[in-house]
Amino acid sequence: MDVILDAKEGLESELKVFTENRVKFSLKRLFWMVRKVKIQYSAVPSSKATSNQHCVISLETFDHYQIEVSMTARDRRMALEMCLKKIYKLVQKAFHKSQKYGRFSKHVYV
Repeated sequence: MDVILDAKEGLESELKVFTENRVKFSLKRLFWMVRKVKIQYSAVPSSKATSNQHCVISLETFDHYQIEVSMTARDRRMALEMCLKKIYKLVQKAFHKSQKYGRFSKHVYV
């Protein structure tokens, strides 16, 4: 599983390490199914709401199924957590759907 981080402004090394570890931990049960994960952080222009950090996660599975989720939250860590929670559910759903139609085996070794 490749984790690619992208941000319009610079990322601190602490946030990079946190992001990589959190992604690997969140998808540890389905890591063999995920080929590539791209995480992009950006700041939303100031508005009346307190939400001003935007996180977009797009991933590709080994059967070339693409999933993209975006969330906006107060800080980057919370936006990442919300995206990972949603992405895990969607990867699980894709796994069950592909198993149902016989396109994907749960005994794939990478």
